[in-house]
Amino acid sequence: IGMYWVDEKEIKEVSEVIKTRNYFRYQGPGVETRTSKCEKQWCDYLETDFSLLLTSGTNALVVGMAAFGIGPGDEVIIPSYTFVATASAVMQVGAIPVIANIDESLTLDIREVEKVFSDRTKAIIAVHMDGLVSELDSLSDFCKEKQIYLIEDAAQACGGEYKGQKVGTIGDFGAFSFNMDKVISCGEGGLLVIKKGMHQEIKKRAFITHDTASQYGQTMKEEFKDIAPFFGISSRLNEINSAMLSEQLFKLPKILEKLRERKSMWVKAFESAGVSYYKGHDQKGDTSTCIHLKCSDPMEAALLAKKLLKENIKALPAQFKPAHACWQWMESMSKRDYFVPGLNP
Repeated sequence: IGMYWVDEKEIKEVSEVIKTRNYFRYQGPGVETRTSKCEKQWCDYLETDFSLLLTSGTNALVVGMAAFGIGPGDEVIIPSYTFVATASAVMQVGAIPVIANIDESLTLDIREVEKVFSDRTKAIIAVHMDGLVSELDSLSDFCKEKQIYLIEDAAQACGGEYKGQKVGTIGDFGAFSFNMDKVISCGEGGLLVIKKGMHQEIKKRAFITHDTASQYGQTMKEEFKDIAPFFGISSRLNEINSAMLSEQLFKLPKILEKLRERKSMWVKAFESAGVSYYKGHDQKGDTSTCIHLKCSDPMEAALLAKKLLKENIKALPAQFKPAHACWQWMESMSKRDYFVPGLNP
């Protein structure tokens, strides 16, 4: 969606970076790079005090879980309707994804969460799928009661809100994605946001985890002098992506305004035709990237999609959406194989 809102401004910003021939996010102590500036812009937009740009939304989840100490032996509850990256991120830190069913909002059902909770549960990932906002009050209360973490996967809901607060900032941490299918995009990218006021050591651990070498270079060395060195991964964002993303963030409010105008128009048309649709837990905060029409069975969904496509209306039954529902990827959560077999949780 965001990729359709690219114009001369993004081209100008990216061109300026290319001309410098310096695409690295670190350029010496005290130097504000495009990446560090973009992170500050995200903090301002989300009204938080820590944001970290990464190469993908998946890596934002991985780095966040690692920073919070989620790992081998832990269980993380995820919804049955989510992109495969939610499950794979949990497995990459050695934890076990536990699938809970969704409610009529197509997001996590607290009653189903309660059913699969165990003494090994360390966190819950609320996914704001297709821009539909999860019911965060009951999930937050449950996490506080059980003393576990609430994570927001807001990859598909950038700019969405729950009761006036930006999604991604309500849980202990949130993860966003900026690939070409998201609300805004810089080609590939992600953002980790840690809840305001969280302990400084968690934020430093997140930074080191996302870029192991940063603790040894001159630019960041002073930042980490009070924390023991450890190895993480390499998933830092570069100056080219950051330059484009800064301009996309500037356009985000207008993009959301236009999306919401269009969805409102379509909703009125479907309602007048007697077609019902699924709603998130905060319709005002919905990013309005999709309308989810209710059908009685998969066959009706397929026929309706065919009918809409004939009218040049982009439509797709959920069962055809690649890797976005548990029945498409849950078989891969097995003991058969893993990218490093010995690490299979």
